Amino acid sequence: MNINTLITNLAEAVAQDSDVKAWANTNYGQDHYVFVNFDVQDPPGESYCPYVMIAPDKKRMGQRISQREHAVDVVCCIHDDASRTHAGISNIIEYQGVRNLESFRKLVETCIVGVSVGNGVFDFEAEFDTISTFPLMWCFMRALIPEPVTIGSDYLA
Repeated sequence: MNINTLITNLAEAVAQDSDVKAWANTNYGQDHYVFVNFDVQDPPGESYCPYVMIAPDKKRMGQRISQREHAVDVVCCIHDDASRTHAGISNIIEYQGVRNLESFRKLVETCIVGVSVGNGVFDFEAEFDTISTFPLMWCFMRALIPEPVTIGSDYLA
């Protein structure tokens, strides 16, 4: 599969996913946005939150391997400074954005896994940043997506 086609398929799936839309509207009163790439020096602002950015990272292919591997970066971002005291323990203050970011990330991950690339096996790595740009909170995921190489196909595609 061409990595551009893969990125388009993932972006369209995330943009149209009813669970992600419902969650965004319930928690933030608007649909989520999906960006295919963006300027990391000047990312979209809080008015676009919650949003997802999807971009190619790397690809492994060759004549001696039985499957290609696509690595796709998926970034989830929310803007949330709401806090509350912990149930039953009044001296614990919890910022809801961290909990919401994980919920958003999980919905996006589940949606991405539903996109067919021929074998349905995906692996993810995730890293969170809930501090450095607070109240913007980020989850950086790398989706590792293997794709079987079929006999007669271009091994280097």
